[in-house]
Amino acid sequence: MIYLDNAATTYPKPECVYKRIEEASRNAFNSGRGSYKVAKEKSKIIEETREEILSLNNIYNCEVVFTPSATLALNQIIFGIDFKNGDNVYVSPFEHNAVMRPLEQLRKTMNIEIIEIPFDKITFELKKSELENLFTLKKPKAVFCSQVSNVIGLLIDYKTIFELSSKYNSFNVLDASQGYGIVKIDSNTKYSFIVFAGHKSLYAMFGIAGYIVKDGCKINQIFFGGTGADSLNLEMDDKFPFGYEVGSYNIVAIESLHESIKWLKNTDVYSHEKEITNYLIEELKKNKNLNLYVPENSDKIFGIVAFNHKNYNAKDLGMILSEDYDICIRTGYHCAPLVHKWLGTEDIGGECRVSVGYNMQIKDIDLFVKSFKTI
Repeated sequence: MIYLDNAATTYPKPECVYKRIEEASRNAFNSGRGSYKVAKEKSKIIEETREEILSLNNIYNCEVVFTPSATLALNQIIFGIDFKNGDNVYVSPFEHNAVMRPLEQLRKTMNIEIIEIPFDKITFELKKSELENLFTLKKPKAVFCSQVSNVIGLLIDYKTIFELSSKYNSFNVLDASQGYGIVKIDSNTKYSFIVFAGHKSLYAMFGIAGYIVKDGCKINQIFFGGTGADSLNLEMDDKFPFGYEVGSYNIVAIESLHESIKWLKNTDVYSHEKEITNYLIEELKKNKNLNLYVPENSDKIFGIVAFNHKNYNAKDLGMILSEDYDICIRTGYHCAPLVHKWLGTEDIGGECRVSVGYNMQIKDIDLFVKSFKTI
């Protein structure tokens, strides 16, 4: 099998992560629910993992809140922001439904206005002057931007966007689900929240994700329940992180993240995946039957390459590659509706997405590209 769907989840995980998962599964104790030694040891691992998440980008004076998924993290942030009727919310054209569907619910119930950040459809560049004008006319209450597009692999200029929106004291939310741990984030970026997903670029297992909270940011709570502390008080603690983490921790998933971060710090994943990405783009360009969704400056693309075949729709091509060649790619809309309107693929079933991982080699790309010669 040639696995080219790492944007959905990285596979395989490092061997050290699998070993840690097995060990943690056999010794899964409930952190924060006991004063005995093994429970305290698990609590220490959780706190160390928070610190490790921040250290990946040299971030300080922030809190880390753990959630079971990036989708739940984004819901917690979106529904926690104190939106008012008529507030302006800006999104890039590359946002996932984990952002768009909660915002659509707020649009229907609170009449917020959702405004798309303008990007050039040829160069894929941010239209900075146009955005500045939009912010002047309609001041942003919140801005949502992906670090890396999960559909086309575009490295998005979120730093400039947040620099502009911060002048209006907006909530700036960076969805780094697709790149956190590999693609560096400038610690000087004017973000309010950064969302991460353990099972993707962090190379951990499913069930652990979360968000980083910039010091001074505050949101309302939307989840309530047991935290293992102050149990006689029916009021929730409103401090980060514990007042925003209810229920038992998924200690097995957290330990997998603890281990994967150690591996990431000793492995140059970015350079390898960028090399594979660049090679993939150049090889696919040679096939005249493919339409690639790549700007002229391919350095803006990381980890993901999107395309369509002139003779097959995306779904059929994906099925052929799977059944005849045991090649795994992703086809369709990838839970990101706006980008397909932006690309013009909305009415043709979306597109094919190939996403690379650390364990891929040039020979895997050669086999994938070769398969097209007989299709």
